[in-house]
Amino acid sequence: MRRFCSVIVSAMLAVSVGAQTYPARPVKLLVGFPAGGGLDVLARIVGQRVSEQWGQPVVVENRPGAGSNIAGEAVARSAPDGYTLLHTNIALMSINPALYSKMPLAPMRELTPVIQLVNLPLAVMVRADSPFNSMKDLVDYARANPGKLNFGSGGNGGVPHLALELLNSSYALRITHVPYKGSADAVKDLLGGPIDVMCDAISVGLAQIKAGKLKALAVTTESRHPALPDTPTTTEAGYGKFQVTGWQGWVAPSGTPRAIVERINAEANRAIADPGTRAKLFEQGYLPAGGSVDAFAKQLASDQIKWADLVKLSGARLD
Repeated sequence: MRRFCSVIVSAMLAVSVGAQTYPARPVKLLVGFPAGGGLDVLARIVGQRVSEQWGQPVVVENRPGAGSNIAGEAVARSAPDGYTLLHTNIALMSINPALYSKMPLAPMRELTPVIQLVNLPLAVMVRADSPFNSMKDLVDYARANPGKLNFGSGGNGGVPHLALELLNSSYALRITHVPYKGSADAVKDLLGGPIDVMCDAISVGLAQIKAGKLKALAVTTESRHPALPDTPTTTEAGYGKFQVTGWQGWVAPSGTPRAIVERINAEANRAIADPGTRAKLFEQGYLPAGGSVDAFAKQLASDQIKWADLVKLSGARLD
């Protein structure tokens, strides 16, 4: 018994010492989407700042494919030592388990939450010459003309698609979903005319909104967004059931020592509190979040239920 207790104490001391010296070498940060996309950009902004704080490189590695499942599996199979992390979003952790018929991993069991970095507000957008100047205009027309409006998104089962399902189900509408191979393609058709409306990340349409080519009817958050201060929230517009917010954050392999997870959490919180970093995040349309490991875990558990219900409602399914 004495020998067993000695082994336990030695292991605990080793973890404590490891946390104090962590990181002693570069940290790999995997991103499940291509370079240049929204997740990649944020990973590099925050990773660079954390690297400066640590004095150790944070190396971003892109492993795109299957809605981040490939990168997620790679991290889940990595050593749980804090040297391999995943920069992920709501898709892998909350949507994919309900969307894919076969998952290579169980994200909530095989990955452990570290920090929610940002919230990702969405905006309801139409062309500048659209007759809709408010959410009421849009909803009233859609209700009176079922099936006549086309709604573009970056693909089946993504947050923008599920946002449409929430809008349709909440207000007894029938707006038709038109999936594209990415949000950029959908924006082109929104500007060109084949589709009538989008609800996507603010960053997706912000440049066109500022250029006067698109109109933002509402943002899908509780508060107005600093990048669109004159645009009402859906609640202010009278459609409070229609609130959709994505997020991005970091997770680690399950079994990563709590002391190391807390160390990463503290440094990432410090990074997004930096004024220069916050300015970059606002420029990209993000709202800095931060917070504790436990708060992120609670958010993940809540999201899994909400988004699984919306996937079921949409009927979307991927192999």
